[in-house]
Amino acid sequence: MSVRPPSEVFEELKRLRREGDNRSLDELLDDARLALRGSTDSAVTPIRTLEIRALADRVFADPARAEAWLNHPNRGLNGQRPLDLLRDELGAAVVREQLEQIDHGIFA
Repeated sequence: MSVRPPSEVFEELKRLRREGDNRSLDELLDDARLALRGSTDSAVTPIRTLEIRALADRVFADPARAEAWLNHPNRGLNGQRPLDLLRDELGAAVVREQLEQIDHGIFA
């Protein structure tokens, strides 16, 4: 079984939600868990993490660079790792904003 990129899984989940088709949602969530590389922290939702990973992949145009950014302490986030902030929607909003600033050439 091949692991699909987070952005692909996230887009597929959104498509299913729009269409009201939940028949294969369990299968897609299993894919999502694999795409998240075994993240087992129950406080971090797979959907939120998929969204942020997909955005990071797009912003950095390189999954390895995106992964490195998500896993390392960030000065713009007061030394916190972006992945650690994904425990709630407010933290995810902060990470999303940071990624959007990077995407627009605004560096903290």
